[in-house]
Amino acid sequence: MMRYVKIHARTYNEAMMKLKTEHGDDAIPISHKYVKEGGILNSRLFAREVVELTAGVQDRKTTQKLKQEKRNIDFTVGDSRGLDTLLAAKSRPVMEKAAAAPRDTHMESINRTIDVLNENLNDLRTGNEQKKVAPEPVKDYTENAEQEETRGAVGESLTIKRFEKEFLDLKDTLNKLVNSKNSETPHGHTSAQEHSVINKYMEVLRKNDYDTEQCNSIIKEVKNSVSKDDLKDEYKIEKSLKDLLKSRIVTSGPIKITNKKKIIMFVGPTGVGKTTTLAKLGALHSLREGNRVVFITIDNYRIAATEQLKKYAEIMRIPIYAINDQKEFRAVIDKEKADIILVDTSGRSHRNELKISEIKSYADLVDYDFEKILCVSANTKKSDLHDVFRAFDIMNFDSVIITKVDETSTIGNVVDIADKYSKPISYFTNGQEVPNDIEVADTDKIVDMIMGGAKL
Repeated sequence: MMRYVKIHARTYNEAMMKLKTEHGDDAIPISHKYVKEGGILNSRLFAREVVELTAGVQDRKTTQKLKQEKRNIDFTVGDSRGLDTLLAAKSRPVMEKAAAAPRDTHMESINRTIDVLNENLNDLRTGNEQKKVAPEPVKDYTENAEQEETRGAVGESLTIKRFEKEFLDLKDTLNKLVNSKNSETPHGHTSAQEHSVINKYMEVLRKNDYDTEQCNSIIKEVKNSVSKDDLKDEYKIEKSLKDLLKSRIVTSGPIKITNKKKIIMFVGPTGVGKTTTLAKLGALHSLREGNRVVFITIDNYRIAATEQLKKYAEIMRIPIYAINDQKEFRAVIDKEKADIILVDTSGRSHRNELKISEIKSYADLVDYDFEKILCVSANTKKSDLHDVFRAFDIMNFDSVIITKVDETSTIGNVVDIADKYSKPISYFTNGQEVPNDIEVADTDKIVDMIMGGAKL
């Protein structure tokens, strides 16, 4: 039975070490986040920030019981459970011995498996030969019984031949694996330390929702970028991985204002924080940069969102227009003498192509300096992100804003998809406070967040 535990530590790596030390290698890390602890009188006063790692741990009694049940399997003459069960039973003592010897390498374990295959193959062949030379029994049975015996012997012989072929195929595969590893690694085997370092960073990528193909591709490039001796050097592997991730991540920098009218349209699915993000950028450009800003909303579906934007506009003394159709939209952007016009759109399900096309019809009217930004939440599932990017691709959006970074511990899911669609990342948002909780995307910061060493 699986139970769940929480580990607190100063860093993620320290939390992982505590997890393995206290609960063994079978413990499965599930998620991690930053929490406050140690405040005075249960308050947040003087509280320190730590990593809280949630993990699944197999109940030890259940694990021991399952292992004991497996050991208690009794194989008898005439057992019909098949080759796989027989091979597993004969291989188990060798595998358990290998597990108990931490100094044994991965290749040595494979070599011992080949030895087990040879033993089982010899047993099969010996048994078959003994049956061939066994004395012929007294013929006191009927002709039908004799035919049945002959058919059974032929069938058994064919089965043994099939088993022999399976053994030989498996043995051949393992031998090829040994030979390939010998040619790839120094001293004819792969270091356990090397496996540990590589697997650590493979797990980092997986936790950031990089798919298997991407993980394998990235790790392969990392391994090819360092010498064989450096594969055991955690510092050099981490540096190589960071450099590779940086080369794959593109940022666009902040919105650039020229002497021409700039129009920015924010698009994206419902609930990702487009309106708040627009208000933050409006405050930055109006209050801090001194630019003349105008708000336009074409969201006629969410009354609360429109009222929220009107409230922000009132506080910041920014003109705002609630637009009802394309004609009115074009008239406003032509009339207004603004440095930057920020356009809020209604949140649309990525499954509603008709409604997304409706937003596009507004965008198609703009022939000024125009930029379309897709807003996506950092806590969106990878499969949904694929659908969102694919659906809004008809907008030909220019960059991506990752919102709600404070609500998740990883952002690799969005970074990976943005890379696949060749879209730069422009900003992060990490809270509701206007205008403070927004930051220009920085490649170094993104990589540090993926590696677990930084957050906004």
